[in-house]
Amino acid sequence: MNVLIGVTGSIAIYKICELIRLFIKRGDNVQVVMTKAAAKFISPLTFEALTRNKVLIEQNEDWSNDLNHIDTAKWADIYIIAPATANTLNKAYRGIADNLLLQVYLATTAPTLFAPAANTNMYLHPTTQEAIKNLNCIEANTGLLACGDEGIGKMAEPEEIFLRTLREVNKDEFWKNKKVVVTAGGSVERIDDVRFISNFSSGKMGEAIAKAFYIKGADITLISSKNHSLTKEIKQIKVESAKDYLKAILKENPDYLIMAAAIVDYVPEYKKGKLKKENIGDEFILKLKKNIDILETLKNKEFKKIGFKAEYDEKNATKFAKNALEKKGLDAICLNLLSKNNFGSDENEIIFITKDKEILFKQDTKENIALKLIDAIKSI
Repeated sequence: MNVLIGVTGSIAIYKICELIRLFIKRGDNVQVVMTKAAAKFISPLTFEALTRNKVLIEQNEDWSNDLNHIDTAKWADIYIIAPATANTLNKAYRGIADNLLLQVYLATTAPTLFAPAANTNMYLHPTTQEAIKNLNCIEANTGLLACGDEGIGKMAEPEEIFLRTLREVNKDEFWKNKKVVVTAGGSVERIDDVRFISNFSSGKMGEAIAKAFYIKGADITLISSKNHSLTKEIKQIKVESAKDYLKAILKENPDYLIMAAAIVDYVPEYKKGKLKKENIGDEFILKLKKNIDILETLKNKEFKKIGFKAEYDEKNATKFAKNALEKKGLDAICLNLLSKNNFGSDENEIIFITKDKEILFKQDTKENIALKLIDAIKSI
C-alpha cells in the first residue's frame, strides 16, 4: 500500500515518526509531504531516513520527475494529514490550496483521513467543528496540551491512526452496520476480595480479532478481563467473572459473538473481605463448583456464535471440538492446539471447524490469523 502522510506545523509532529514505523513494519511504502511550518518543527531528513523516500516540500517540487503535487497525489492509495492544524482543517474544508499539502489534497482521488491537533478553544471553535464534521476525521483525544491547557485537542495516538487507516482501505460492505462482540482474556473468579482463580489466557487472540473486525468495518465491542491498548473507536467493556461476561454479551445483543475468552471451569465460594491465614490454618482447601457455560447458556440465541477450544491432546482435539460444536449449538469453533502455541504467544495455528468443513490456518501472527478468520466467519 502506498501511504502518503501530510504533516503540518504542530508540536504533535513528533508522533508521526512512530506512525511511519507502524506502516513500514507492515511492509507499506510511505512518503511524506510537509508544509513550511512543519519543517520548523522537524527536519525533512528525519522522515527521509525513516521512509527511504524523498520528502515533498516547496523547495524541492520538481516537474522533471514525479516529485510534485500531481504525481504524488496519483501515487497515494491513502492520504493521511496528521497532525492537521485548525488552519489546515478549515482551509481543506473550504477548498483553499495555498500550500503543497493542500494542493495534494485537492488533486488526489485517494481517501483522505485527517488527524486534528489543536488548542481546545481552536478545536471547539464553530468553524473548526464544522470542518471536522464534514471532513473524514479521527477524533482528537482529551488531556494536557502542549500549551498547558487541558481539554480536547490532542492528536490521536499513532496506533489509533494506523488502525483507522487500515479500516479506510480494507472495510468490507458486508460488515457495515454489523454488530460484533469479541471476548478475550481469562475469567477471574474471586475467592475473596484479594485472591482469585483464573488461567493463563493473555487476551492477545481476542484483541487481534477485535482489531481485524474493526479494520473490516464492523461495529465492534471487546469484552475482556485484560487491559487492551486500542483505538477508542473500539468499544471496550472490562469484566471479571463468567457471570460478568454473560451479562455484558446479553446487553450488547450482537449479530456475531466470537467467544475467544477462556472461562474458568470451576469456581470457589466467594467470601467478602479477606480470609485471614491465621484462621485458615496450614492447608487452604477450596470447595469448587462447576461454572456456567456461557455458550451453552446462549444456545438458543439467534445471533451467530463462534467458539474457541484449546487442547493439548492432538490425537483427540478435533473430536473434542466437534462435540462442543454440536453440544453448544455453535456455527463454528476454532481449535487451538496448545502443544504448538502456549498461552501468551504472539503466533497461533488454528483449525476453523463448522458442520461441513475444516480449514487449517497455518502458523502465523495472531493479527494475520484474525484477518483470515473473519473471511471464514463471513461465509457461515
